[in-house]
Amino acid sequence: MKKFLKYLLFCYALLICCANASTQPQSEVARQWALNKGEQILKILSSKDLEYKYSELDKILYEDIDLDHAARFVVGRYWRQMSDEQKAKYVPLFKRYTAALYKSFPLDVPQDSIGYEIIKIQQNQEFFDVFCSINLTNKEPNTKEKAKINVIFSLTKQNNKIMVRDLKIGESSLLIAYRERFYKMIHQDNDDEIDWFLEDLESITEDKEIENQHLLDNK
Repeated sequence: MKKFLKYLLFCYALLICCANASTQPQSEVARQWALNKGEQILKILSSKDLEYKYSELDKILYEDIDLDHAARFVVGRYWRQMSDEQKAKYVPLFKRYTAALYKSFPLDVPQDSIGYEIIKIQQNQEFFDVFCSINLTNKEPNTKEKAKINVIFSLTKQNNKIMVRDLKIGESSLLIAYRERFYKMIHQDNDDEIDWFLEDLESITEDKEIENQHLLDNK
């Protein structure tokens, strides 16, 4: 489970990064994004300063992930059912929830315990998909375990800036996993009542934010 969480964290960290456009061929821009930004995120995660980690990862999350698209996608058909007032409350709440959620992952990732390589770059409808192989080495004493996972980063381009739309681990899309969770919250837990769903989401988010602040206070 610890290994899986480390994988998930690293994949999530790579998900929340971007690169500026350049004069290079666009497929090379995508390749450089995966290489350079992966190293940037690993540097953040290897820091011992938790407040620094939160600050830097939050900055990347809010500026460089297409969170507006994610917010609409994960509620699917319920987006059309929301009033303008409900949408205005939900979108910033979703962003807070996402920021609070990643902080519940284990954030201590030694930089030399993870390696990755670019397998291929493939054009998609929005921009490019980057296919990567991520390798995790167990650094505990007397162990030499290694594990590998294949991931796909789906990139889009808006106003000459690359943003991340989705991450796939194997065949599993992170946005689809979010949608399944949110559909359950709306339909099963709240009988399709959007206001009740928003109250639950806000309560969950606030609880996570309090837990994260406790971690900072006790670091």
